[in-house]
Amino acid sequence: MAAQVEALTSATGLISLLDENERELQFYGLTQLNAVTDRFWAEISDAISRIEILYEDETFQHRQLAALVASKIYFHLGEFDDALGFAMGAGELFDLTDTSSYVQTVVNHAIDTYIARRASEASDIDPRLEAVVERMFARCFKSKDYAQVIGIAIETRRLDVLEQALVSGDTQSLLSYVQHECVDLIRSISVQEQVQELLFKVHMQFDTPDYEAVCLCLSKLNHPKKTAEILDMLVKDHIEDKILSAYQIAFDLDANATQEFTKAVVAEFEAVSAAGGASTPATQIASILRGDETLKLHLEFLFRNNKTDMNILNRTCKLLDSRQSLAHNATTFSNAFMHAGTTVDTFLRNNLEWLARASSWSKFSATAALGVIHRGQIKHGFHLLQPYLPVDNTSASPFSEGGAFFALGLIHACHGTEKVVTYLQDALVSYQGQNAEILQHGACLGLGAAGMGSGNEDIATAMMNVLFTDSAVSGEAASLGLGLVMMGSCHEATLKGVLDYAKETKHEKIIRMLSVGMGLIMFGRKQQADSMIALLIEEEDPLLRLGAVHVITMAYCGTGDNGAIRKLLHLAVSDVKDDVRRAAVTGLGFILLRSPEQVPRMVELLSESFNPHVRVGAALALGIACAGSGSKPAIAILEPMLKDSVDFVVEGASIALAFILIQQNETYEPKVAEVRKRFATIIETKNSEGVSKFGAAIAQGIIDAGGRNVTIGLTTNDGQLNAPACAGMLVFTQFWYWFPLAHFLSLSFTPTALIAINKNLKAPNLDVSCVSRKALYAYPPNVEQPVVQAPTKIATAVLSTTKARRGGKKMGVADEPMSARSTEDAEPVRESAESMDVDEVDTKGVQKKARKAGSDTFAVSNIARLLPFQEKHMKWPAGSRYVPVKHGRISGVLVVKDTMPGEPEDLVQSMLPDDLVGEEESVDAAMPEPFEYPFDADSA
Repeated sequence: MAAQVEALTSATGLISLLDENERELQFYGLTQLNAVTDRFWAEISDAISRIEILYEDETFQHRQLAALVASKIYFHLGEFDDALGFAMGAGELFDLTDTSSYVQTVVNHAIDTYIARRASEASDIDPRLEAVVERMFARCFKSKDYAQVIGIAIETRRLDVLEQALVSGDTQSLLSYVQHECVDLIRSISVQEQVQELLFKVHMQFDTPDYEAVCLCLSKLNHPKKTAEILDMLVKDHIEDKILSAYQIAFDLDANATQEFTKAVVAEFEAVSAAGGASTPATQIASILRGDETLKLHLEFLFRNNKTDMNILNRTCKLLDSRQSLAHNATTFSNAFMHAGTTVDTFLRNNLEWLARASSWSKFSATAALGVIHRGQIKHGFHLLQPYLPVDNTSASPFSEGGAFFALGLIHACHGTEKVVTYLQDALVSYQGQNAEILQHGACLGLGAAGMGSGNEDIATAMMNVLFTDSAVSGEAASLGLGLVMMGSCHEATLKGVLDYAKETKHEKIIRMLSVGMGLIMFGRKQQADSMIALLIEEEDPLLRLGAVHVITMAYCGTGDNGAIRKLLHLAVSDVKDDVRRAAVTGLGFILLRSPEQVPRMVELLSESFNPHVRVGAALALGIACAGSGSKPAIAILEPMLKDSVDFVVEGASIALAFILIQQNETYEPKVAEVRKRFATIIETKNSEGVSKFGAAIAQGIIDAGGRNVTIGLTTNDGQLNAPACAGMLVFTQFWYWFPLAHFLSLSFTPTALIAINKNLKAPNLDVSCVSRKALYAYPPNVEQPVVQAPTKIATAVLSTTKARRGGKKMGVADEPMSARSTEDAEPVRESAESMDVDEVDTKGVQKKARKAGSDTFAVSNIARLLPFQEKHMKWPAGSRYVPVKHGRISGVLVVKDTMPGEPEDLVQSMLPDDLVGEEESVDAAMPEPFEYPFDADSA
């Protein structure tokens, strides 16, 4: 039979059987047509109406077979809706286990249709369609393909199937898969919350739940009270393992949750723990949740491991003309980024003459740089900035004082204490006169940084009052600060007020920052932002369309959502405003930051656009998405852009390359040395454009940020979206319009460290093994300072003939030129050289063997640098005295258990100066010892 089918050259004979009156002949014809449909579908399609008649004839016993043949014909015709309709009519004859393209396509279309119907909450879903999907679920359960079941169940909002899948397989690993790989990709916030509640329910079914994962679910559901109850339950029994687990949960919440949530947890936890009596673990947990312990550990790490190359900074400062505001700002930002969080302000102290050249807003930026350098010193913020802050509400130097307000907020970024917030809030109304708007500008930016994500409506109201004064300077900062404080809240009243005012005001600076603020307020809201996007995208004002771009970028940040990407690409190629096009292309980097490998392919053509704004947007998108990855495809696209004819494209390419190559050395990525030299060349070349030099100087600061100990961390160590870092990166891109906003990049800097602490929150001395070559993760070598040699006296030239005449003798062999010497005389020299070459080769061979033998494993000590791409090679040594409480992660802050508690501990000694270790209240200097003044020295 198969041979007869293969021998057919036409299906005309088989089609004619359909017109027979005998049911058996019709059945035979359909059977044969089903076998040859893939070959003769074009010919059979002419008889599709006869096949449909047979299917609609309810007296025909084999009508399902007719439906299957019709479905295949419509599939080949590209009519997938009709193909699906007849496939559903085929019932069991539609074999889901078939791997043909026909079955796969129809099944995918069935699932897509089912997803669309479920998303629209339609009540009239075809039972036959549900039957196909149910059969698909059954097939996946039978083959134990739980990941596919989970994906389809989430898309179709079938939480009953999702729960069945979670409990059918390896529940713990599946729960982790859903939490880290699936939840953040769900478009609907309501469905996302339902999935989180289901995860919480399944977790709590275990006898000993994974409380770390449970608290992560609760943080996503915004349940601070339940979180506090779990923490209290873990510490009240005074069992060491549970207390250590509570410490680790607190550290993870501080890293992953919003400031609003952690503050609420602290309030609830203190209320619950106070009822049972205060204890040391409870006090320490509250301190961890407030961020005090994490900031202290990060300060210690960044200070003791600071490897800033001052030669680069000093040379850049020397080459750039500090009398120009652009050049002065470039050096300011480069220094701030290089020393971010290290507390080392040596460059400023050693270059007071350079610092004195700052004027107006350059002085504002230079003072604000102190906030970047001393970020995290929340115990000493006021003390550090005391020389710059106004005294008794009297302004003497508004630009320095405004910068100091901003610096104060950066020091307390995301950890704004009540004292700092109140102080900055009072500054908004305490100053009058022509300089008030400068001070308000700094105070608004500081409030935005300190109160980021707090949702504090009092701060929001104060900012709105500043905004309504309609001052371009203070209103710009208030617009941005408002978005930072209400970040991710989707607060309807704030959004309405912001949008209405954006349509009323005539100040472009205010409208532009309001567009950024709206994007921040809608951070992570996904589908909830669609109505606002649709409204803004149709506006005639290009600055409001720019707001649509920022809302898309922030609402779908890190989701990889196809709809959002499609909208941004459309705006990138169709909008008439260059600012909108640039922002749209840059937004692709935010949306795809979790799948950076897709970005080079997506923006490759855009990077060659005739429009330079699109090109620079493509560069920034590559830098943001591929930050810290050393992506070779991204570098290949960006390198030619360093030679672009437009200065701001060179600027953007330099910054993007610094993002990508941060913490990379020449051994791991050979392009690093070449790129660094290119930055230096741009700065050294006299005829380079000022904007190009500005970009290269900032890039030098970024690539060596934080003393070469931080990376661009747009996601946390646990894979969650790092909201403050994403916000900081978005605001940093606004330096295009306003230079001081570049300081917000410091919020994206994440220390790359191994920090292990014991039950007393102290760091013990321990080593962790790294099974890889040490050279791959070493710090880049410092740039050698060019040595200036003193001029040497050149001997007077004396001709050989003159010398012979004076000496009364003939020239000797030593006096002859080399070209005149005999071959025999030169032979010993050549032999000697050859012997030296052989020795050199042998030496290199020995060195190479020694390096290979000793490069397999090396130890990483506690509070040391641990690069993200190094972590996969890390191995906790077997038999170690200290064992981490949390498994599956070695980077970041880890709580470890001491397996030999009776033995004395060897702790890591702090290297921070004494004045940075104590409390802020104890910073007053002690009384000096009595002494006698040497009066004789004055007379001398």
